[in-house]
Parts: sequence; structure tokens; C-alpha cells
Amino acid sequence: MNSARKETDSPSSDGDTFHFNTQVKVRLPETDAMGIVFHGNYFTYLEVGRVEYLLNLDLAEGLRPIRDFENVVVAAHLDFKSPARLHDLLCIDVCTREIGKSSFTFGFRIRHKQENRIVALGHTTHCAIDQDFKPIKVPLNFRETISRYEAWKEIS
Repeated sequence: MNSARKETDSPSSDGDTFHFNTQVKVRLPETDAMGIVFHGNYFTYLEVGRVEYLLNLDLAEGLRPIRDFENVVVAAHLDFKSPARLHDLLCIDVCTREIGKSSFTFGFRIRHKQENRIVALGHTTHCAIDQDFKPIKVPLNFRETISRYEAWKEIS
């Protein structure tokens, strides 16, 4: 279903630089009556990309996408640029845009692999939480691992 690989710096039109991507192949139940990917399924593709990105950085564990703390999605946004259809192979480019005190944002670019055209651009923002769903500070290990991978000059 997906194979992760590190890619050379590849900036998007919104300024994100992607070092990581994974791939998904569009399956029949993901398409609508017009034969294109139903818009809600793109959020599943973002989740696939995010989890693979975190696995690549050894930040995931078992069924937990992030092993050191829980998090919830507090915002999700997608801009659709061109359609994807059944059997298309899509590349999901992923980066971490920023890490705040208790939140962090991933940037995404979905490309049609064969045509290298942009299918969608988006981002998700997550909040680190404790067992009572109260915001907590993003742990230092997470910050440092992301910072090294993304080649940030300073830890956010």
C-alpha cells in the first residue's frame, strides 16, 4: 500500500519543504459516482502520510501514532487542485511546519505519481493532551527529533 522514502528537498507553492513521502493507490471504495476520489477520503491519505512520517522518525509505537504522548486533531484543511481516480498512485509528501507550546502542524502535498501533478495541498494541527484531554507542553524529545529531521536551525 505504501512505501516510504526520503526525498531531496522539494518546496511546495506554500513554502513547505518536504523530505518525506509515502504512496497510496486509489481503491474502488474511495471513489464517488463520478469516478474520482471522494473528498473525505483525502483526510485518510493525510493520516497515512502522517503515521508513516512518524514511524520513519521512530516516534510511533504499536497502535499509537506518537508513543510519548496523546494528541488530538484540532484543525484540518485541504485545497483540492486536480482529481485523482481509481488505481492512481498518489505520493503523499509530509513535513512538520511548526511546533508550538502545546500544538504542532503537519504540511501535506498529494501528487499524482505518474504525472507529478498536484492533487491536493493541506495541513493538520494537533494538540498534545494529558489523560483529562487538557493541553500539555509538546515533549522535548519529539521537538528535537522533528527539528533534526526537518533541519531546523532552532528548536521551536
